[in-house]
Amino acid sequence: MSENHESLSLLEKIAKLEERAKVIGQQVNRVAQDESTLQQCADRMSLLVCDDDTLFEQFQLNMAAFKRFDPNIFEFFETYQPSRYIVDIHEGFPNIIDLETRQYIYKYPAYLMASTQVASYQQAPQSASAMFDSNEQNEPGFIHSDSLTKILKLLADRMEKNDGATRRLSKFVNSTMIFGVGNGYHIELLCAQHNIKNLYIFEPELDLFYASLFIANWHQILSKVEQLDLNIHISLGDTEDTFFQNVLKRSDIYGRYDMAKMFGFIHYHTEKINGLVKVFKARFRETIQGWGFFDDAVMSNSHMLTSMKQGVPILKKKALLSNPLADCPVFIVGNGPSLDQLVDFIKENQEKAIVISCGSALGALYQYGITPDIHCEQERTSPIAEQLEYYCPQETLDELILWGPSTLHPDVYAKFPVKLMAPKGSEPSEPLLMESSLAHLFEIHNYINPTVANTATSIAVALGFNDIYLLGVDLAHKKGGVHHSAKSMYYSEEGEDLSLYDSNDVLENELEGNFGGIFHTDSFFGGSKRVLEWLIGNNTELSFKNLSDGALIKGAQPLRVEVAEIKTDIIEEKRKQLKTLVTDSTYLDDGSYYQELAGELDTQGYEEFCLLLIKAIDELDDSFEGCLKLLKQHFMLLIDEELCNREIFYYLLKGSVLHMQAMLIRLLYEAVEEADAIEDFKQALAHYREFLAKTIIYYKENALKPHYYETNWFAPLTKK
Repeated sequence: MSENHESLSLLEKIAKLEERAKVIGQQVNRVAQDESTLQQCADRMSLLVCDDDTLFEQFQLNMAAFKRFDPNIFEFFETYQPSRYIVDIHEGFPNIIDLETRQYIYKYPAYLMASTQVASYQQAPQSASAMFDSNEQNEPGFIHSDSLTKILKLLADRMEKNDGATRRLSKFVNSTMIFGVGNGYHIELLCAQHNIKNLYIFEPELDLFYASLFIANWHQILSKVEQLDLNIHISLGDTEDTFFQNVLKRSDIYGRYDMAKMFGFIHYHTEKINGLVKVFKARFRETIQGWGFFDDAVMSNSHMLTSMKQGVPILKKKALLSNPLADCPVFIVGNGPSLDQLVDFIKENQEKAIVISCGSALGALYQYGITPDIHCEQERTSPIAEQLEYYCPQETLDELILWGPSTLHPDVYAKFPVKLMAPKGSEPSEPLLMESSLAHLFEIHNYINPTVANTATSIAVALGFNDIYLLGVDLAHKKGGVHHSAKSMYYSEEGEDLSLYDSNDVLENELEGNFGGIFHTDSFFGGSKRVLEWLIGNNTELSFKNLSDGALIKGAQPLRVEVAEIKTDIIEEKRKQLKTLVTDSTYLDDGSYYQELAGELDTQGYEEFCLLLIKAIDELDDSFEGCLKLLKQHFMLLIDEELCNREIFYYLLKGSVLHMQAMLIRLLYEAVEEADAIEDFKQALAHYREFLAKTIIYYKENALKPHYYETNWFAPLTKK
């Protein structure tokens, strides 16, 4: 059969379907039905694959491409046998049939449905957009906040001018997620008409991706990816439990800032795809959390070094330790609402266990007449030292041992006679320690944040404790319920909420309760829960029990207080043994190690690297593509081990650079007109450049100085 005859036959079949196509209505927008439009569509997609031989040819081409591009996909599908969904030629067009329901995936010719779906999407693309909170007051005086707030103002102004209008999908797209592969025509179309820098493709059903290997032009898609140096991540068979974490890992490689503007294309709705989309929506905010920022990073070094100078010892790695109290129960006490129901249990077993208060839980325990053995803090800002004064008298603090991360403010450590600090991961202090002469003594703690409960649990595990109980570590609360212990600083003596904690966003996410039921949390405490689960998952030989009436923490055995029983003996000379454990498990500097580390801060090298970033800004090609390339260039400079030749520089700048890049990427796609977007970008870029220049001076002046500021946050407490 000739090609012309084949095309004519194709058009005749489309004409017969014209009446039936009206039923699609809202699902598929109309497309022009003239011969030239349909032929252009067919030519663009190489769609005339209507016999078994052509399908098999396509499969061979695609498999050859994957063999070179992604051998794992090639090897998996080389001998794959589908079980539910298979390719079938239906009415002359390739389709996919569900063997269980005997229904075709596509009610009409798949390429027509794909082309209309893509055309509709291009006119009004759906996306997820991230936004940071503006900090105009900026009590701490962070230069990061000053610069970011100016950029956020530009973005807010643009959004107001838009008045809800959106731009057609740009030729150059930073990041797109496609949910559902099917025949794959929509992927072909999007990749042919747009340069998508970071493309994420998700298909939970392996059969459906296998079917696309016979139909879609994967070899052309992959060829363009290689030629234009684009990124493509094909996630197959992912579940709701693994999906989002894989996205985060991949975005770290591509540049996490790009997640701040993520275009999303849902090809079809299935239970599994809807589940992935639900997870993405619920956890999207996590894509821009936990980055830190420049001023915070400078504190990481200055606080650790100052604490060392003031006699705070550093926790050694677990392999070097011996803990005679390892089998004693450890109570990690958080300040969640359920603490109030666990107080009697703590009192009854206090002499048999090691009690650790987490942050504001110390104040609640003090009100209940309980003095813990160990206190734990996590935040690095100076007001934490003042906050301790609202928990309990100094005489009580004098009885406690303090655990904290290396970033904790030195003034907090100064309030406790016995203390230790654990090296915190993903901080400038990490390479400072781990590239030093004594690196063999230490290990980095990567599960030590975001909450104090994470810090306490991480250090307890590092010290070799085997039997850990979580009490009041709720990390969520019931709808309409209180958010902390009634005896904590967050409530007055009359039970009035003092508005020290903003619970407005807590209803964002629903979680399964430790003892059943539905609980609500925000992304911060949801993140704390996941970090605890990772820590527990990496230490399955230990015992974790959760008595809290809050979020279910996987790996920790739910244990109701009514049936909980501590069968160990009273710990003799507990305080003395714990003090000895701190001494034996830590390194106390005599001043020489401080001098070594302080000499490695390299302010001159930092200045040279910042000037390299500024030079790239000054050489901007102010086209739309040029703006995208600058952001990528800065990201690549940060991870280039030769140009950014000190890891400490990477950690100093990473957080703030990501924050500003994220809002710059948003500005590029926010304006309805591309020219306006470029102008917005250039204005914001000036603030970013100014920030980089300021950091050079700030780092020289503050690399060894602890950070201080005053806050009015405590004002409600003075009225209690």
